[in-house]
Amino acid sequence: MTRLFNPAWPVAALAALAGCTNSGTSIDKAVEAKACALPLPAAGSSGPIAETPCSQRSDERLQAMSDLGIGLTSNLGLPPGRFALPANSNPTQMVVMFHGHQNDSCSWREHLQAVADRGAIAVAMDYSDQADQEIDGFGFIENWGWAVRSGAEDSLLAAQYFMDKYPSVTEVFSFGASMGGNVSGYAAYSEDAVRADCSPMWDWWIATEGVHNVTEEYIGARTLAPTLEAAAHATLEIEEENGGTLEQVPDRYAEITNTLHAGSMDYLKGVVLTHGTNDSTVPADQSRQMADQLRAVGVPVHLYLVPGSGHVWEGDGEATVMRVGLEELYRLMEGGTVSDGETPVPQ
Repeated sequence: MTRLFNPAWPVAALAALAGCTNSGTSIDKAVEAKACALPLPAAGSSGPIAETPCSQRSDERLQAMSDLGIGLTSNLGLPPGRFALPANSNPTQMVVMFHGHQNDSCSWREHLQAVADRGAIAVAMDYSDQADQEIDGFGFIENWGWAVRSGAEDSLLAAQYFMDKYPSVTEVFSFGASMGGNVSGYAAYSEDAVRADCSPMWDWWIATEGVHNVTEEYIGARTLAPTLEAAAHATLEIEEENGGTLEQVPDRYAEITNTLHAGSMDYLKGVVLTHGTNDSTVPADQSRQMADQLRAVGVPVHLYLVPGSGHVWEGDGEATVMRVGLEELYRLMEGGTVSDGETPVPQ
């Protein structure tokens, strides 16, 4: 996998990252710990990109949420995003959350607060290749971009930062929704998904209505693009992320298609996937494909299907698809495990 340069990263951190490599399907733990250690960005320093205040977002649901206890990662010298810290000064757990298509960390604030209330560090990044833009043919679009690569790299940098700052953290959870399923999956098999000692970054992965086969998602969106504006958005964004169409750069699409990389996620202790059976935005079969591929390499996966549910908004913790994912996260945080299987969940 090619590591991409992100101008929002502290330069010293980039240099330190170069010391870790991913050999085959598992992290080479023989690399000396110092090769993977990251220097901390200066406290209070500002990155080159700042967070957009959630109060300025057009979605009224975001304006109704509270910023209580929410910090800005740019104030830590990191790329833009938001975080919440627990009252405990020596937390043992961290949850990294990955937002979906044309959203940002604003929609995760209540989830961040809930995780911090349970004693863990919680962080959600904005993805630095995503931006508010005027797009020809579509007008002004908030959070434009299918920013899988920068989203994964920004999130991994933030995770490594907090682990360096809080060495008490020993257990790390990944939680992605929709496009964030794509981003969090890519972050799970990235060669940079390592801790200071070069052991794997993640312990558990939860993905709700996740895009796990971006190649199929692109083909479906392109088919609907002439008559559905949201599909036209996604088509163009995925092409921009990969530098061309599927036919032009198939290897780039394969690089960020999670189902093709299950073998590099075989270190995970367990995975929880949730999906609505009537989801026309991201077909539920994508979660089933991901579950099958992970099981084939020995990872226990529990798939929760919500009959009749369509695609839900990631900020709505009461929507069944999200609620089940969050409940499973909290159960794992309390010491639970993943039992392989499939469960239907009524709305």
